[in-house]
Parts: sequence; structure tokens; C-alpha cells
Amino acid sequence: MARCVGTELQLIHLFVHLVNAGGFSQVAKELSMPVSTVSRKLTKLEALLDTQLIMRSTRKLRLTEEGSALFARYQNVVAQFDSCAEARLDKPEGTLRIAAPVSIVSMIFIEAINAFSKAYPDIQLHITQDNGSIDLIDEGVDVAIVGGAQPDSSWVSKSLGVLDYGLYASSGYLNQAPRITHPVQLSVHRLIKVWPLFNWSLKHIDGEDFYYEGPAKLTLGDLHGAIKATVDDGGILYGPSLFVNPQLASGALKRVLPDWRGEQRRISLLYHQRSQQPLKVKLFIEFMQDKASKLFD
Repeated sequence: MARCVGTELQLIHLFVHLVNAGGFSQVAKELSMPVSTVSRKLTKLEALLDTQLIMRSTRKLRLTEEGSALFARYQNVVAQFDSCAEARLDKPEGTLRIAAPVSIVSMIFIEAINAFSKAYPDIQLHITQDNGSIDLIDEGVDVAIVGGAQPDSSWVSKSLGVLDYGLYASSGYLNQAPRITHPVQLSVHRLIKVWPLFNWSLKHIDGEDFYYEGPAKLTLGDLHGAIKATVDDGGILYGPSLFVNPQLASGALKRVLPDWRGEQRRISLLYHQRSQQPLKVKLFIEFMQDKASKLFD
């Protein structure tokens, strides 16, 4: 019979586990396979080696002389292989590639990401910050932090939190600008637009809707810069309340038209749908979900 070394080694691995387990049902449970499969594979190994390895018994295994010799020869080899395999699977290490918009990491997640980095020193984090669309597979991305709906069903989405949008400006700007009592008056103001919501959806507490898609005095892709411009009396910003909470608390910014609410934008973790997720990815997802409730307060 033709010999296939790879197949033979797999069968020897099973044989050693069978002897160590002491029975067919025990090793079947250990290796998550039917007892009939264990028996069939042992028969195949005996056929490959052209020798009987085990004397079958309903109560226990009894090795033949050839079986004892094979077990003695490979016992340590299999133990070392299993040890290496377990260490490789259980140790959190390697490079974790993350994609996220420019402002999301620096303004919400950087402390949590840094805490993860400290907790798992053997995992290196490579973060690509880009407001444009990225082909996650072509770029080799493990996890993406994204906003809005994700139509690609081959990726799994886990919600982290929701950003509530509103209108904000500095007292300095509002004191010298025309009085504003309704969103229709936005067109006579200096406006600051920032990625990704360049057109603004507003809803009054009484149910009236308003949509602004007119021009802006300043348009940016970086929310951190947009907030600085707003604090510096640059105009009215449409942005997420979470990002301007420090400026609201200090009085540097004020809510404009507080009876009008902006839209909500969900922030999620996106990762590839796999049956066996790499440990570094699983740990990062669990870590970020655990931190999310505090991040979006």
C-alpha cells in the first residue's frame, strides 16, 4: 500500500491519544469525533503499517508488542506537538490591524485602545485612520470601527454606542451673529460642516422636520479641528454631543436651538465572519464592548 507521511502522522497522533486516554469512547470525547471514526482511523493506521497495534477489548486496551514500540517512539513527539499547538492558540500575540475614521480613535477610543495595549503586551496594534472607504480584506484589516449601517453581510457588526448630533456655537459667535430661532435661519450664519454628515437632519421636539443641505463657511474631515474652530468663534457646528461635552461643561460652547435634535449615528465594531476567530481579535472585541458603556456616557 502507498505510504502518505502526512496521513500517517495524523493517524499516529490519534493512536497516541487513544493509548493515553485508555479507551475508544474516552478519546472520541477528547477529540470530538464519533467512536466509529476512531476505530476506522486505527484500522487504517494498522493497514498502513501492516501490523496490529491493539488487541481489542470491551473493557480496556491492550497493546501488541508493535503497538507498544510505536507508542514509545511517538509519545514524547506528540506531547511536544500538542504543547506547541496549545501555546500558539492560547497566547495573545501578533499584529492586530484596526481601521477607523480620523476623529473616532483620538476622541473616543484612544484611552481604551491604550489600556488594551498595556493588558496584552505581545499584541502590536496597527491603526489606519481614514475617513474614506477601505477594502478591509485587501488591506488585511482584522477589526474596523465604523459609523452607520454596514450592508456587507460577510462582516459581523457589534454595536458600541450611539452618537447624538446637535448644533453648537460659542457665546462669542452668537453675541455678534444674527439671532437664530429656527433652522431656516441657518442660511444667514457661518456654518461649520465636518465629515461624515455634511447635510444636516433636524427634528423639533414637537415633530417638525428640517433638512439643511446648503453651503458652509468651513468644511473639514477632522472633528477635533472643527470643534477648535467653533470654540474660536468660527460659526455653528453640527456635531455629536459626546465630542463637545468638555466644551459645554466649561462654557466654551453652547447648544444652539436646543429644542431641535440632530440624527443618531451608531458606532460599531466590524469584523470578518469566521468559524475560528483569532484570539487577538476575540480579545479586542470583548475588551472594547466591555469599555463601551462608559465611553458613550
